[in-house]
Amino acid sequence: MREEIEKTKENAVGVSFLCDMHGRIIRFLRDDIGLSGRMRPGQPFTMGFDTENIRKAFGFFSEIKEKGSGFGWELCVAAGEKFEVLHFAGYAEKDSIFIVGAKTRSEVIYFCDELMIINNEQANTVRQLMKQQISGTREQTEQEIRYYEELTNLNNELESTQRELERTNLQLTGANTLLNEQKQELERLNRELSETVKELERTRDELVQSEKMASLGRMVAGFAHEINTPIGIALTAASTLQDERESIRDLLSREEVEEDELVQHLETIHEAADLTVSNLRRSAELVSSFKRTSIDQTSETPRLFDVCDVIQDTVNSLSNAFRGTRIEIIKNCPEKINTYGYPGALSQVLANFMMNSLIHGFEDGEMLGNIIISAYVRNGQIHLDYEDSGKGMDETAVRNLFEPFFTTRRAKGGTGLGMYLSYNIIKSRLKGDIRCESAPATGTRFFITFPVEKIS
Repeated sequence: MREEIEKTKENAVGVSFLCDMHGRIIRFLRDDIGLSGRMRPGQPFTMGFDTENIRKAFGFFSEIKEKGSGFGWELCVAAGEKFEVLHFAGYAEKDSIFIVGAKTRSEVIYFCDELMIINNEQANTVRQLMKQQISGTREQTEQEIRYYEELTNLNNELESTQRELERTNLQLTGANTLLNEQKQELERLNRELSETVKELERTRDELVQSEKMASLGRMVAGFAHEINTPIGIALTAASTLQDERESIRDLLSREEVEEDELVQHLETIHEAADLTVSNLRRSAELVSSFKRTSIDQTSETPRLFDVCDVIQDTVNSLSNAFRGTRIEIIKNCPEKINTYGYPGALSQVLANFMMNSLIHGFEDGEMLGNIIISAYVRNGQIHLDYEDSGKGMDETAVRNLFEPFFTTRRAKGGTGLGMYLSYNIIKSRLKGDIRCESAPATGTRFFITFPVEKIS
């Protein structure tokens, strides 16, 4: 161990000298770097430093004078033709100052031996001071190294985190750009969808109106066919009356008239008159029914009406469609059910049900069966039950029955709006509810409820 210390001491490179209390060099004790070539005894020791370190050298000298010692100063000195950084330490004793500079802090202590040439006790004091300072410096250096390593690790972690943040930021920037592009695309698609929805709503309104007009057209056709029979009978009876009038005129122009012949003509006139009146009355009822139904289906004004009359008028208006079929229509409405609302809306719902039964349930009227329409009041609610004995529907058809444009006969001209329109009429106009039950080969049943409304 001693040999290593001696070897380190021999290899130490630096400078040591004595100064007076004003900083003038008294003499060099050791000079391994050629500093004595630039400075002479009696000159300020700061002459050996470069211009940037002169102020720092004065600070070092002032510390020695104020505190009695100074240690750990790094100063740049002119070593021959180049400048070197040395670690300087100093000690003040009476009227002189001992200054030593070495390439490392640990080497500073080895330059204290030169001081023994002047004063052994002073050298020991400086050596002891240097050892204490070196020991403290080593501890401080080790702590600084630990701090440096910790700071280095933290800095590395920070740089790694920063790189990760930059990478994440780039990803977020890319994602944000993509999101903006998708947002713009969605906005464009939304605008197109809004236009498509508006167009579909216009088309739906047109189709709904067409469905209403088709329903009204079926009613007009049914009325025309229905009223044709009583009008025809009344016209035939009127013709008979006209013929009998001429016959009686001929009888009255004769000089003699047989009583039996006159009575026979009068009975014919009586029968023809009765037949004319009854059929004209029937025609008047049909006209009244048509007038109510047509006005109700085209008017938006609510009125007081009888549900049973609406059922009868609807059946009458569609009698031509069911003529020639083997479908029996049964009405169960034992008493008048008066309510305030929109009779045309209810008639349109019933007409849609009946035409659906005719076309879908009974295969365009080819099947044998019946339709039962029942109405009654319970707990302030009007119950309208509609039932047919047709072929029924599967679960998918029942589930989509009230969806717009759903139809099983699109190839044959079905629009898929009849039941959708009926559902909306019941919900919005009648403020009611509707439920459907059906299964293949078991027929179809609709259960409608809506409140009894009074005139306010």
